[in-house]
Amino acid sequence: MSADQSKLSQSFIDNGKDLNEDEATALLVESEQKIRVIKEQRAADPKLTAAKQIVKELGAGYNSALAYEKAKISFLLDKINEIQDGSVNPHSGAND
Repeated sequence: MSADQSKLSQSFIDNGKDLNEDEATALLVESEQKIRVIKEQRAADPKLTAAKQIVKELGAGYNSALAYEKAKISFLLDKINEIQDGSVNPHSGAND
């Protein structure tokens, strides 16, 4: 049983054992249509949209701090590479 099948009810699995190709195809199309409707409903849900906006606003400070620290790391790694490659002023003592 695949991981996705573990999400199915046992009755669906039992009923699905005797499906022919046409029945399976019809159920497949029906499920794909339901997925499209669910996604549209989710996108149109005002409470979910508001919650996403709240999460975005609350996370902004953290995201800014993370970006700053990542920029520092990038700068410092570039500096270390310059020193190791001898790109720094050879008379500075940094290459000794």
